Amino acid sequence: MEVEIHHTIRDTDEKEWESLVGTEYIERSHAWYKTVEDSEMVTMHYVLIRENNTLAAAACCFPYAEKMYIKMPLLEVKTPLGTSYAFFYRKPQHISSLVQGLKEIQEKENLKGILILEIKKENLEHLKNEMKKFIYFPIREDTYFDISFVRFDEYLHSLKKDSVRRSVRNTLNKAKKWGIEVVATTEFSQWKSVARRLQGYTCRQYQDERIYLTEKFYEACEKNLKEQAELLLLLKDDIPLVSVLCFNSSTISLCKYVGIDPEYKQYQAYFLLYYEIIKRGIERGQKRIYFGPSTYGYKEKIGCRREDLFGFSQLENPVMNIALKCYVKGLDVLGKKF
Repeated sequence: MEVEIHHTIRDTDEKEWESLVGTEYIERSHAWYKTVEDSEMVTMHYVLIRENNTLAAAACCFPYAEKMYIKMPLLEVKTPLGTSYAFFYRKPQHISSLVQGLKEIQEKENLKGILILEIKKENLEHLKNEMKKFIYFPIREDTYFDISFVRFDEYLHSLKKDSVRRSVRNTLNKAKKWGIEVVATTEFSQWKSVARRLQGYTCRQYQDERIYLTEKFYEACEKNLKEQAELLLLLKDDIPLVSVLCFNSSTISLCKYVGIDPEYKQYQAYFLLYYEIIKRGIERGQKRIYFGPSTYGYKEKIGCRREDLFGFSQLENPVMNIALKCYVKGLDVLGKKF
């Protein structure tokens, strides 16, 4: 078993990478990591494990100052700018070797600990058994919509409450009356300033500019992900109301980085955006759409479910490790998650 540390995904072969991580989730793909690197928004590190010259495990990570009681510089293991896990292994025995590589990066970068996020429930027991010195805790759930329809009308009929069904139809009818136009494009460079302006409103509203995409990201997206990505916008009289980036495989759509102009809320473009995404997912024959960790109440009304996710952490200072446990427990008491 060989443990390697790299600083670019370009040190790995794309087919070899996809053999390990799969092809369903675009934000785990070789092209995604190239896009992130080319955007220069995140400084990446990769721990790779090879067995018999074959890629058997990988962890993708980057330094980030996580805000808990105080801002603390940690090595974060997750999809950069995304909401997927980035801790891949073929066998549970690979886990300790990945952690060893992560600790080496942590020490070299002078970071205070390791934070592994976006872990799915099916991987939880493996990690708990192999990382006994780590604290584990629930984090904010992702939301997803499973597609089991061949037409959008079937989806409308499936909605459990008549009031929700009527609300969706009313919003769609108003959109026709107002002349709301849908633009779906892969010309990211052409629309980058518009999409960035719209996303800026949302980032400022939630006081979170960590995933505020730069124009360079859109340029990198056009270069590396043009076949898998799509920018969706809704316009009224050529005025952009809302935008979202969607990353599509044959089965999964990841919809991220929503931007909304608050000056035009009366057009209900935020809600229209979800209906358009669902409609397009049905037309593509996809199986699932991920909508991200927010606005749970509304998303559940229109048929979304929550996916449980977990995090693991180990801080180098034992006192801070205890403080982290208290912090996580305090969030739980408040009904919040990390």
